[in-house]
Amino acid sequence: MKSPRAILPLLAILVAMPAGAAPEKVAPGAYECWANGAARLLMNFKVVGSGRYSNEDGDEKGSFAYDAGSGVVTFKSGHLDGAMPDGFKAVYQDRKGRFVLSFRGRSGGEAAFCERVGK
Repeated sequence: MKSPRAILPLLAILVAMPAGAAPEKVAPGAYECWANGAARLLMNFKVVGSGRYSNEDGDEKGSFAYDAGSGVVTFKSGHLDGAMPDGFKAVYQDRKGRFVLSFRGRSGGEAAFCERVGK
C-alpha cells in the first residue's frame, strides 16, 4: 500500500486542472439537474434558443446571458432567476463532451449541476 505522501503530487495536479472548457455557446436541448446525489426536478430546463430557456414543461419561459470567455451564465428571468443564493454563480462547461451547467458557491464548490441529456 502506498503512503499518503506518494499520492500528494497526483492530487495537486488534479486540483490544478481546469474543470472543463467554456464552449462558444450554450447548447440547445434538455438539461437534468442534480444536487447532493438527488434529482432536482424543479430546476430542470430546456435551452430553446440563443439566450432563451424554459422550464421542463415549457410553460414558464425565461432568458439568460452567456459570457463565453468565463463560461458564466446569468439568468435574467424565468424559474432559474434567483434559484440560488446571492454570491453563487452558474458556470457552463464542456466536460469531455458532456455539457454541464455548474452552480457554484462563494468558495467555488459545486452546489448543484445540470447536464444536457437531449435535444
